[in-house]
Amino acid sequence: MKKKKIDFEKQTILKFLASCKERSIVSPGAKILLAVSGGSDSVAMLELASKLKNKNAAAYIDHRLRGASVKEKAFVRKLAKKFAMPFYTKSFDVAKSAAKPGKSLEDCARVARYKLLGEICRKRGFDIIFTGHTLSDNTETFFLKLFRGGGLSSFYGIAEKTKIFGVPVARPLLDFERDELKKFLIVSKLPFMTDESNKDRQFLRNKIRRDLIPFIEKHFGKNVLKHLAALESQASDLNALTKESADELKKNIKKGKLDNSVYLSYNKFLRKCFLAEFLGRKVNSRYIDKIDGFISSGKGGGFALRDMDLIVRKGKLYKRRKK
Repeated sequence: MKKKKIDFEKQTILKFLASCKERSIVSPGAKILLAVSGGSDSVAMLELASKLKNKNAAAYIDHRLRGASVKEKAFVRKLAKKFAMPFYTKSFDVAKSAAKPGKSLEDCARVARYKLLGEICRKRGFDIIFTGHTLSDNTETFFLKLFRGGGLSSFYGIAEKTKIFGVPVARPLLDFERDELKKFLIVSKLPFMTDESNKDRQFLRNKIRRDLIPFIEKHFGKNVLKHLAALESQASDLNALTKESADELKKNIKKGKLDNSVYLSYNKFLRKCFLAEFLGRKVNSRYIDKIDGFISSGKGGGFALRDMDLIVRKGKLYKRRKK
């Protein structure tokens, strides 16, 4: 039994290192800032990232939403000390920010987290941020986008590498299921904390995690979720193709306006992908269809959205923020 535990621990580490190499997650010598919340995923990431030949540090972002954040911060600080890593922390009043019209708690927390992590990176000279997003998170994100009306090209899941607020961000755990990482921590005898807010079903992600996915696995088997992962991979390839076309279309925007004839010269699917980007992905696919039809009709006027108006005037398309 002990040998099996050792083998599993070693296999997990080798899988992580191979995944990072195959996906070119991080360059040799790059300084990595690890976003560590104290939960199982981020603690596993910290342990696995310590096997890389890079200089690492841990960062904890306090959203001031829960009393448990004090204990979590102390836990991550202690964990960083154990791994002989520098520790950084910043806080932000997410609830206050989310109280503004048109803001959600989840979105504000995500924006604040990346903004503050980016500030630490720039100030302390780190090259890249690692977050503990897993394959399980990817599956949840697929359903989130589905239920919120996302279009086909949006089902590409969580990006392996991207830039947020100008700072490179990588997700090195996207080949791992959440349960797989928990088993790794148990075998490695590494403690982790449980975020009680993950049980709160007022958040759609928690409903998906705690109700929908277990139901699918129980009644249809885990292979269904593997099929979703394959679909996400295809959507990622499709997204790369549509992004190229959308970027070409963007080049035709002059002084914030786009000629309708140029817009209509593109395939309808590509036009809709461009609109999603043009409007900041704040509009679901149903409205994107309506907007495309509105522009295609050739009529002038405005299309009212939540925080902006889309205007068609004199053969030009542009957007105007609401005051």
